[in-house]
Amino acid sequence: MYKLTSMAAASLLLAAVHAIPNPNPHQPRATDAADDVDAALEPWVTVNDDGKPSTVTPVLSTISGTPTVISGAPHDITATVFTYTSYGKVITSTGAAPGPTAAAGSNGTGVFGVCQNKDGEFAPWCRPEVNSTLYVGTTYYFTWDPTYFSSPNATLQIIGNHINKTNGELETESPAFTSDYTMARFGYLSIPIKSEHLRGQGSQNISLSLIGVVKGERVERPGPQIKVTTRPGPVADAHHKAPVGAAVYIAIPTVFGFIIACVIGTCIYNRHHRRIELKSVMGRNYNVSKKGRSVRSRLGLGGRKKRAKANERIQLMEREIHAEGGEVYRDLPDPADRPRRDSDALGSLAGTPTEDRRMDFGTGEGRNNNQATGNAFRDELRRQDNERS
Repeated sequence: MYKLTSMAAASLLLAAVHAIPNPNPHQPRATDAADDVDAALEPWVTVNDDGKPSTVTPVLSTISGTPTVISGAPHDITATVFTYTSYGKVITSTGAAPGPTAAAGSNGTGVFGVCQNKDGEFAPWCRPEVNSTLYVGTTYYFTWDPTYFSSPNATLQIIGNHINKTNGELETESPAFTSDYTMARFGYLSIPIKSEHLRGQGSQNISLSLIGVVKGERVERPGPQIKVTTRPGPVADAHHKAPVGAAVYIAIPTVFGFIIACVIGTCIYNRHHRRIELKSVMGRNYNVSKKGRSVRSRLGLGGRKKRAKANERIQLMEREIHAEGGEVYRDLPDPADRPRRDSDALGSLAGTPTEDRRMDFGTGEGRNNNQATGNAFRDELRRQDNERS
């Protein structure tokens, strides 16, 4: 943080000062070190409930022989060791005080130190500092040196631009936030940090710029780069250590015994209660749980297997008989004895005349003019007798 001007009288009290938190900043406060004296004598700003700021200048005095600062800056502004509560846990931190913040849901009520930075880095900027981390859901004070601009009517505006994580360039087309204009002599603006500034990511880097209008001309002053993120959650005090000694001797056998009991119990349950039935296989119902039957017998394949083995034995016997020069009896007709499919198989039908013969039962030559009797058998006998005579 930038060094503020202190009163010359503070150098006379370096050996006898003692610093304690001041519950009421407008009441006297004792100090005990040079840095504490310098910080306690720095002017600071308080913002009331109506959003109106006022500057307070501390005064060094001696009360009952003890050097005391009257209207000194609050502890939250000047302390280097401070405590705060996060998720119900009290945390103690050493170092520079965090960026000043305004009360939530108010008109910017809070306190912050007066900025003095006319010629330093990022002049006239003071807060937030370079590479500061700002958390979502908190309203912060952005401060600058109120005496930097000589014109009493100069107005200022703060713009925050996202920094591209790939190429590191500023994205000026869509700023992360843009404040309203205020008088430059006020030296501060309160800006809330919102979740929209993260763009759906865990954190974003933002570059600040101070845009002013001084005597009708636009003036821009680049500011520091900050990081916007969500407030971290609670952190465990310490990692749990693995059990040792008697805890291991008792826990490991108990766990493995329980696992073995579960496995054995599951097997016993399945053995007595679980049944798998295959229905409508090959047109029959089969029960796999039946004992004393093989799979082939349950599927009706036992007879086939027996016949196949019998055929194999017969073939082996035939091979042995052929090897000894014998003949194998077959209960089949000899192909040489089979009848031929020609006239030999027709018998007496083969001698039947094939010429066309017609029986004339009417009158004609050689019939002795005998009239037909109407009996075909008798007429044929008479015709044959006439032919023989």
